[in-house]
Amino acid sequence: MLTTDRFFHGHDKQTAFFEGWYHKHQIGEEVYAFIPGLSIQEDGTKEVFIQVINHEGAHYFSFPETDFQVSEKERKVTIGDNIFSEAGIQVSLKNNDLQVQGAVKYNDHKPIQRTRYAPSIMGPFSYLSFMECYHGVLSMSHSLEGTLYWNEEPIDFTNGIGYLEKDWGTSFPAAYIWVQCNSFDAPDVRFFFSAADIPFAGFAFLGTICVLQVGSQEYRFATYHGAKIHDVKRTEDRLVIQLKQKQWLLTIEVLTKEGHSLLAPSIGQMNRIIRESASTEIALTLLENGQEILRQTGTSAGFEEVANLRGFHY
Repeated sequence: MLTTDRFFHGHDKQTAFFEGWYHKHQIGEEVYAFIPGLSIQEDGTKEVFIQVINHEGAHYFSFPETDFQVSEKERKVTIGDNIFSEAGIQVSLKNNDLQVQGAVKYNDHKPIQRTRYAPSIMGPFSYLSFMECYHGVLSMSHSLEGTLYWNEEPIDFTNGIGYLEKDWGTSFPAAYIWVQCNSFDAPDVRFFFSAADIPFAGFAFLGTICVLQVGSQEYRFATYHGAKIHDVKRTEDRLVIQLKQKQWLLTIEVLTKEGHSLLAPSIGQMNRIIRESASTEIALTLLENGQEILRQTGTSAGFEEVANLRGFHY
């Protein structure tokens, strides 16, 4: 079955497929993210890439197909001289605009809760084989140790915060919102949210997945738990999303800064431009039976917004 318990899903794929991992590294207010991946077009042409994004911009590095190797046992992707795994990264990248070298180790991972019903963030949908796009949250947060040399300037990530997720399938959703943050007023608060238009068995629906961790407590909002987007609206420079599930109402407020261009897959080909803000501000408010139980503001949040979600105009 196609669940996120498998590290790589592309071994037998010959056409219209992509798989990518999102490695986020935060030190203070600075964010540096790396997206290694593989895409396969309908004609079987393969493209191997690493995308890099920070406050200043985004960069795309292409590699020959032979440079891509995966170790399922070690849960590791190797692209040329670059290594990406759940234990850390080792990078050596250079083009006309950017040179990055160094290594960062990951420790003290904070995983999401898993059950037989929800073996991954996709819940029971992870057991299906025909979804357009699958998502996996591999680590809500982990500590960092190591140094990257960014255009020869050292960046010490000691005491930094990391995040790791992945996507695979044939195409990114036509419309979606994605928010991630693990730097809040209170320590040990971690957050991920995504809502998207999802094609399903000849029709489509608006689906959502969301995890809010406060210490060892996890609040999981998801379509497969009955969660629904209650409202989406724009107020000046902020996007406000309300998510309702049973006795809980979660309000997510995001400062919609202008993002940097990234390439995203469409029918396996990396030819679609999306925009991501590597670091913005968010605010969360959680009500239980109308009573406020959490209010937090966060910084260095990642944010993507593509088109309007089904049923909403904002």
